[in-house]
Amino acid sequence: MMKQSVMKAARVHEPGKILIEEVPIPEPGPGEVLIKVHRVGLCGTDVGIKNGYVSAKFPVTLGHEFSGTIAALGTRCRGGLKEGEPVTAAGGWGCGKCELCKTGRAVYCRNRASLGRTVDGCMAEFVKVDQGVVYPLPPSVSFDEGQNMLNIACVLRAFKKVPLQLGKTVAVFGPGNAGLIMLQVLKMAGAYEAVMVGTRNFRLEMAKSFGATHAVNVRRESAVETITGWYPDGVDIVAEAAGSTSALQDCFGVLKSGGSMVVFGMFGERMKEFDPSFLYHKEPIIYGSKGGAGSYQEAIQVLEEKRLEIVSMITHRFPLDETAEAFRTFEEKVPDALRIVIEPYS
Repeated sequence: MMKQSVMKAARVHEPGKILIEEVPIPEPGPGEVLIKVHRVGLCGTDVGIKNGYVSAKFPVTLGHEFSGTIAALGTRCRGGLKEGEPVTAAGGWGCGKCELCKTGRAVYCRNRASLGRTVDGCMAEFVKVDQGVVYPLPPSVSFDEGQNMLNIACVLRAFKKVPLQLGKTVAVFGPGNAGLIMLQVLKMAGAYEAVMVGTRNFRLEMAKSFGATHAVNVRRESAVETITGWYPDGVDIVAEAAGSTSALQDCFGVLKSGGSMVVFGMFGERMKEFDPSFLYHKEPIIYGSKGGAGSYQEAIQVLEEKRLEIVSMITHRFPLDETAEAFRTFEEKVPDALRIVIEPYS
């Protein structure tokens, strides 16, 4: 039985400012689960919400990628969930009533509950979620690994759309947490050679340790000229994971005719110049990708089988009280920063 009635939470009332506030601990209603939060991964979407270029309902508690333990179960909870059980969760859920939800497309639900955007998120001591998006963590999966389940699921869902075959050449733009997971998944799927494109040597060196054949620092050289120098016809598969319009333009330039491209990043700016003629000349297949629906259990299986390097990507840890400093570390692109984790309960 919980005696605590209030908790700390990292909240935004207006763009640009994070406040650590004491708020009531949420009460889980029918079919809802209250989770004690142990790890929260800081994502570029969280930064976009905090700065106002990703839409959200303020005031809101930030965060949507996390792991923890079940603190309380609401009535009518099913699926064998138990108090004290280590879990992770998806970052949102549909209303369950609209046509999109009823036809298995809840990711597009117009009334979707999105943690850290439309409902209070997990940068708090406790978070309340729908039981349908809670996934138990196997005993061999740590909280450090579990906080990244959502990103892994999103990557797996993205590449289910692309015909992956042995011997393909690939390029990933953006060696952040998601981009490095992409690299590992593509290599796991049989990519022969892989190029990682970014701006920080620390991340590019980590990409090489994860199997990248080549690395391009766009602060020193042109991605298009360098990659087409190695692969004159372009690469088979390109993934945009930087959320940068200039990176997106470069993706068009290095993609092989008839190749496939996945647009994964969220953009905080609009493309100022766009030459659509490559659509005619190259006949590319371009896939958008949103969320990890249908891939959460597979992501947990990948974690359980230790097929990805996850913990080694964590470079910085902050207590909940220092959430604003965690965001500063992310936004200022500290050279040795990669996955930044907030620990409400360590």
